[in-house]
Amino acid sequence: MKRYELSHYVTTCGGYSLSSPVLVLATVMNYLWTLSVAPIGSAIAVKLKVPAGALVGALIAVAGVNCLQLFEVPAPPPGTKFILQMGLGILLGATITSDALAHLRELWRPALVSTTITLFTGIASGLVISRWLGLEQLTALLASAPGGISDMSLIALDMGAQGPTVLVMHLSRMIGVILVVPLVIRLLVGWGAPAG
Repeated sequence: MKRYELSHYVTTCGGYSLSSPVLVLATVMNYLWTLSVAPIGSAIAVKLKVPAGALVGALIAVAGVNCLQLFEVPAPPPGTKFILQMGLGILLGATITSDALAHLRELWRPALVSTTITLFTGIASGLVISRWLGLEQLTALLASAPGGISDMSLIALDMGAQGPTVLVMHLSRMIGVILVVPLVIRLLVGWGAPAG
């Protein structure tokens, strides 16, 4: 696979001269290669039932070809993060219905207690990880905060934290929860079940 280098066209101002037809072609080809590799990674991860497979698969695929220098992965166009965050807002907003709000009025006390405990636990673990394991504080806090992989990764990118680190930490947590929590719940339900 031919690598389309952009670095040879850097101007003295530190930008790229888009007047060069070769550069335009190289940029287009790099975007096309990226848009071809990412869906393949997503499809494989979804097939393997990886949590947040579309996101994780695309990340691994693009990062892999970038590290192997098969081609130069271009920077996302301006406005990409805005569009992604708007899409995430639409997805989350679509889940909020009048029925959900009605249930929230009934369950606000346990929801408040659960949210408070989870937030304090996440903040405490983030501070411990940052202090004792050397991870940058903002990244550690976002990696330990409760939330979904996609949500927290986008927030990390927007706030200037290490997005891939946050993603990996949340992915590890989710895999651990999937593997451990069912066993713990089964054990607790077994203990709490009435005899006979």
